[in-house]
Amino acid sequence: MAKGKKSPAVERIEAQRALVVEKIIADMKRDGLRWSEPYLPTMTPHNPTTGTVYQGGNRLHLAFIGMVRGFTDNRWCTFNQIQEQGWHLRKGAKSALIERWKAFAVKEENEETGEEEITGHFLRLVGCWNVFNASEIEGIPPEARPEHLSDRTAAIAAGLIESSRCPVLESGAYMGKAAYAPISDRILIAPRVTFRSDESFTRVLLHEMAHSTGHPSALDRPSNTDFGSPEYAKEELVAELGSLFASADLGIQSADMEGEFYENHVAYLKSWIHALEDDPDYLFKAAAQADKASAYLVGRYEAVLEREQEEPVKTQERVSLRGEAAAMRRAASVQPAVLVSTPELVQSAR
Repeated sequence: MAKGKKSPAVERIEAQRALVVEKIIADMKRDGLRWSEPYLPTMTPHNPTTGTVYQGGNRLHLAFIGMVRGFTDNRWCTFNQIQEQGWHLRKGAKSALIERWKAFAVKEENEETGEEEITGHFLRLVGCWNVFNASEIEGIPPEARPEHLSDRTAAIAAGLIESSRCPVLESGAYMGKAAYAPISDRILIAPRVTFRSDESFTRVLLHEMAHSTGHPSALDRPSNTDFGSPEYAKEELVAELGSLFASADLGIQSADMEGEFYENHVAYLKSWIHALEDDPDYLFKAAAQADKASAYLVGRYEAVLEREQEEPVKTQERVSLRGEAAAMRRAASVQPAVLVSTPELVQSAR
């Protein structure tokens, strides 16, 4: 292959990403900050035969395909997996493409020692597969759905605060506001009783908690605290997507945007739209970082639940995502899955 020429697989993936970005830009222009709401019901794609939970760009793409095609099932399988299970693909079923990239080391000889040293890394596409939604597979058992969690969101919020890696300070001094302060490493948020709903409070809380995962003691994301800079806008998109992913994983399906949180984020929409128009990969790079942030938050939340379940003293009921996932797998009779900054006062989730 000539140097610099892209493989057909890479070209197909780039075209696929461009379609996703084009639709999301249109959604942002039409629906503003509520652009992501229709994606929530399809934002937890997984493979029922392997237990794989799709992440990052694959997660975003499958959620997009599910929403556009009107699917309500979050399960996706390859054609071979469908055949192996004795299921059948419906005539006219359309696939979605998932991709896998791997980081390879760049090695150069050290002139002083004569030894090879790793000087960097580069990404290479190592595979892509067509997957089909369970809505178009005949014979697959019905999806076991956990009960709706909206009426238990207050308990989820309490568990998230308990699991937070940094202090969460609720105070009337932050009325209508929410922010992560990177220097003091704390989250500042208005009292939950001042929000329109538990869902609204929890979505805002998750946004700020996603910001907090960028701290050097956590995921150590590079940060630029210059308000309005491209880097700052990207961090806001990471936090927004991280909140969206975690909300989907925890069953928080909707929330009303409100107050200064909403007003400040309106300004970011223009930055995001401009960046997405210039570089479709911008969204997928942010999604990869957001997925890590979401996994970090949900992992700590689950650890709190497990610890409390081991305690003999009765504690307030909370929702276990891992327990529900196990129940779903048992109901589907599949193999067990292996789940696998502004100045000191504010980096706003604005």
